Amino acid sequence: FVQRRLYSNLTSTMFGDKGPILALEILDDLEDVFTAEGIDPLKLLERYRGYLKRLKEKGIDPWIGQPRRQDLHYTETVGHFHLYSWLLNAVGRRVVVIPEFPTGNGKVDLVLRHEGRISLIEVKSFQGMYEIGLARKQAANYARQLGLKSSTLVVFAPTDDDAILEKLRSDDQLDDIRVLTVPFGWV
Repeated sequence: FVQRRLYSNLTSTMFGDKGPILALEILDDLEDVFTAEGIDPLKLLERYRGYLKRLKEKGIDPWIGQPRRQDLHYTETVGHFHLYSWLLNAVGRRVVVIPEFPTGNGKVDLVLRHEGRISLIEVKSFQGMYEIGLARKQAANYARQLGLKSSTLVVFAPTDDDAILEKLRSDDQLDDIRVLTVPFGWV
């Protein structure tokens, strides 16, 4: 309870209580996101990509003034809180979004619960290809611990080059776990 309250307060402090534009297109019913098998994370995250694109088209930079690491790239926390905030606005009435603080505590970052099904999202800030490989293994391990067959890794990378982002995207099978890697650019 306390963690969720702190999380909500920090999210509000970083990005405000509501986004500067709608989280979803007005007529989007998310029909392809909620399937008989559960939440389709790729379809859901494509909505987030669309949101970021609409922000950019309106000249709104959601990353402005956010904390950076020593290498001047944004911290993982920035992407984590922004995605969490968007999820609450986009699907918070239909999905229970359970956050974990991005502290390296050995727990997955975001758990989505919908109609008895669970989806996992691990969030990382790009530091290098070696670290992406480790993050994929970490995401698979979280799914395995919860008895799930898949997990999603969201990577925020310091580029707006679509070709590079496409090379970061992957759909891997790590032993018995499917790990989807979905990159987002931020500069």
